[in-house]
Amino acid sequence: MKFLRTLIGWMPLLWLLSGLTAHADVDLKKLATLKLEHEPIDMEVSLSGRQIYVLDADSKLLIYNTSGRLIDQMKVPPDTDQIKIGPRDDILFLSSRKAKTVQVLELTFTYDLDVSQAPSKGPADAPVTIVVFSDFQCPYCARIGSIIDSVRESFPGKVKSVFKHYPLSSHPYSALAAQAAVAAGAQGKFWEFHDLLFQNYNRLNEQIIDDIRLSLNLDPARFEQHRQAPQTLARIARDKQEGEDAGVHGTPTVFVNGRMVNRPNFDGIKAAVEAALEAK
Repeated sequence: MKFLRTLIGWMPLLWLLSGLTAHADVDLKKLATLKLEHEPIDMEVSLSGRQIYVLDADSKLLIYNTSGRLIDQMKVPPDTDQIKIGPRDDILFLSSRKAKTVQVLELTFTYDLDVSQAPSKGPADAPVTIVVFSDFQCPYCARIGSIIDSVRESFPGKVKSVFKHYPLSSHPYSALAAQAAVAAGAQGKFWEFHDLLFQNYNRLNEQIIDDIRLSLNLDPARFEQHRQAPQTLARIARDKQEGEDAGVHGTPTVFVNGRMVNRPNFDGIKAAVEAALEAK
């Protein structure tokens, strides 16, 4: 009797749920296929989503990017059977139930960044290159330039600094500012335009960008031609794609000789330069 009363009490809810149907259209899109020589044992994805780690039956750790390209591979201890991502992208845990061990690995990725056409300061043949991926509306980017200049000046003749565009979609005028900076560079005024853009990072709009052009006495027709040129748009897009491929997901992101700097302040960048010089 008690069960019957309970069932009767639930009947309105049961009737309501019986009338609900869940329906969704799911579209599948294959992004990549990882071709392996041996059976996969375990797999993990980095916190940033930029790397895919695969442990195979040949005791190898395979590292892919999200497009399926093999970045690197390394041998790991036999009987390793599990991968776990650490608190940062560069920390990895490899465990073995049979050996009753957990290895903690620190991974260092070195990227081959193309700096051949990017604006730079310092000797072209400097043994150390600092690359910054930057956004003209980012307050932290507005400060990082002078920090990098100070680091470069601390190592006379040994460091070159390079600027890469990484306009964020959350900043409405950063892409326009990047186009304008490239156009100014075509008239030999990239760094002057760069500095004035960052001085006005918190109030950028089309009028401010044009006022900067006027203050630098740039030819308006040439400026507009270069700003809208397909090559300019392609260059900015190429910079951003290169940054994404190297694990950039915010600005400013700094690399020293292709290695990302975890602490992009004066001490962190200076220490990375010292380590790069020592490695040379």
